[in-house]
Amino acid sequence: MGISREYHAARRRGRPGAGHRVIGGIVWAAAILAVSLGITKVMEGSSPDADAPPAYLPSGAVESILAPLPMEGGGAAESGGTEIEGFGPAQQSAGGYTLLARDSTVIRQPACGQVDLSYFADAAFLGDSLTVGFEEYGINLSGALICGYIGAGPDTIANRSTVTHPTRGQEVALDVLAQAQPKKLYILLGTNTLTTAGTEEKFLAYYEAMLDTLRQTLGDACVIYVQSIPPVRPEAAAEKPGLAADRLRAVNERLAQLADRSGCVYLDLWEALADAEGNLKEVCAAPDGVHLSAGNGYGAWVNYLRSHTLYSARNPWTAGSAYAG
Repeated sequence: MGISREYHAARRRGRPGAGHRVIGGIVWAAAILAVSLGITKVMEGSSPDADAPPAYLPSGAVESILAPLPMEGGGAAESGGTEIEGFGPAQQSAGGYTLLARDSTVIRQPACGQVDLSYFADAAFLGDSLTVGFEEYGINLSGALICGYIGAGPDTIANRSTVTHPTRGQEVALDVLAQAQPKKLYILLGTNTLTTAGTEEKFLAYYEAMLDTLRQTLGDACVIYVQSIPPVRPEAAAEKPGLAADRLRAVNERLAQLADRSGCVYLDLWEALADAEGNLKEVCAAPDGVHLSAGNGYGAWVNYLRSHTLYSARNPWTAGSAYAG
């Protein structure tokens, strides 16, 4: 497929200098759904729960899984609903926050303040060549462990296949993660597997097996973020029909449900990367229409991750963020 070693060799020849930094524009925030479960917990600055790891429980819901594309509407402003600034606590008084319950109809993680880049210092990123790009382009993730492998899919991880890391050489991804024991794991796999139509069932079966193995390997203290398979440009989808927008949206819907059943946090990257037609935004695309551009593409991705974290009082919120002290 288009994710090839030749492509990455070309990218390395034209990659920015080591001092390159992502200058991502501010990504439009996801439409925030009204909270239906009410106030569940009061969190004070001196609360004994302040150091407890964040918890995520499956919602059991199947509605509102994917964010509406721009042309689909459905936002709070259109429907007459009330927009709430963020998911997590709402400040009630100086020094005190009230934690708002998660909407039971929402599977994708809503916007939730913005964390400092240091949030990713104890995180790991597991994926294919899109994840390799974090290292190739020198993206600042505060030293996060990058487990990016060209051509990888969930079957690669579940089968404990030997993979080649661009700088560490040959390794088994599960062994690397088991040794590192990250507190957060971000997964992005699927673009390689789904290039041909008809591979969806196999992909999802391996993805479920992979999540089960990762949970056993990393334990409940690790928050696992399942990222949606990003859109591609129309010309790329024409060559690889399995990556057509409607097919990817259907797979992502089932991936969201799988993530929810598995106690993982689902991130809908289409909120940041898709245009009104459900294609990868041209400004975010690399020349092949599948990979992301170093500046706008990775900038949009990282900014989205920073504003869509599972709420925890321990998160290093950026100055001016909704939940900064």
